[in-house]
Amino acid sequence: MSINKKIIPRLEIKDGNLIKGMRMEGLRVISSDPSIYIKRYLAMSVKEIFIEDIVASLFDKEIDFETIQKLSALTNIPVSYAGGIKSVKDIKKLFNFGVDKVYINSSLEKNFQLLNEGSEIYGSQSVGVLVQTKKILNDWYVFFQSGRMFSNIKLREWINKINSSSAGEIILSSIMNDGMQEGPDFELLDFLKDFNIPIPIIYCGGIRNSRDVNKVLKKNINSVAISHSLHLDKYN
Repeated sequence: MSINKKIIPRLEIKDGNLIKGMRMEGLRVISSDPSIYIKRYLAMSVKEIFIEDIVASLFDKEIDFETIQKLSALTNIPVSYAGGIKSVKDIKKLFNFGVDKVYINSSLEKNFQLLNEGSEIYGSQSVGVLVQTKKILNDWYVFFQSGRMFSNIKLREWINKINSSSAGEIILSSIMNDGMQEGPDFELLDFLKDFNIPIPIIYCGGIRNSRDVNKVLKKNINSVAISHSLHLDKYN
C-alpha cells in the first residue's frame, strides 16, 4: 500500500522504544524495535520519516545518537528529528549520524539564537521549529518539554518570532489532540489563518484517516505527521 505523499510517519521514541501517549502523557510502548515500523513505512512509499525523542528535553537527557543512527541507516529517504537539541554541536552530530533535518523546541526558550546559528551553517531547509501548543481560556500558548512546561508565551507572539528568524519549517503539534483519535484541531488551524506564515507548516495531532488529511491540507498546511493511527493500523 502506498500513502499520500503529504503524510509523514512520526515515530516517538523513548529509551530506544517506539512509544505513544495521549495528550503527551501516559506513554505506552508500541514496540521495542522501531526499525520494524521504519521498514513498514518505507514499503508504503513515504517520502520522509520524523523521529522525535519525547523525553530527551523533559529529563534533560543526552540525545540517543545510537538509536538515531540505527534508524536513519535503514532509509534512503529524508529523516527529520526533534528532541533534546541544545547546541550547534548536537545538530552537527545528528547530521553526521544520518539526519537530514532538525526541529528545535525547548532550547529556544532560553537560546532562540540557536535557530539562526544552525540555519546559517546548514541552511534554513535543514533547521526548523517544533511548536507544541494548547488553548488556555481564550488564547493559545506555547509549551516546552514534550508539552509539560507552560511557557506563558502566546502562540501568536512565538509564531511572529519564528517568522522573523531563519527557520525553514514549523511542525505544529496540538497537545490536546495528540493520540486522542478524535480528529485534528481545526480550531487551532483556523486560529492560524490570519498569521500569514511564510514558511511551510507540518501539522500533527489527532489525524485518523485520509478525510482528516484532506481537510487539514485545505487549511494552508503543507504536510501532516501521523503516529497513532498509522502505528496501530487505524488509518484508512
